[in-house]
Amino acid sequence: MKLSLIKLPALFGVLYAAFTAIVLVLATVSAIMHGFSTAQVGTTLMSWEPHWWYLSIIGGLLHVVSFARSQSRKLMIANTVGLCVYVGYALIPNYALPLLLIHLVVIYLITKTRVMRPVGEV
Repeated sequence: MKLSLIKLPALFGVLYAAFTAIVLVLATVSAIMHGFSTAQVGTTLMSWEPHWWYLSIIGGLLHVVSFARSQSRKLMIANTVGLCVYVGYALIPNYALPLLLIHLVVIYLITKTRVMRPVGEV
């Protein structure tokens, strides 16, 4: 895959999705040690989010740039959903698991969409 401004959100998204998966596992382990409940996992995620909220802003901005440069309807929709996912990561981190699943679909769509180049560009 050739790196471009359109596909850069997918690269950042892969790293952020892996980070989110690790955070989910750590929050679950932390909740198991204190008597597991999904509410405890959500509370742990809400208390950890202030440490990395700015990463969501970076991901959202990458999707805005990619949206502005995309020429395909599928890419525009994927970038809009990707932007919404990053807003969700920042505002409602206790829903990280469904957001992670949606994020993985967005990454897949961005990487599989062919970038159309204007005629004459190599």
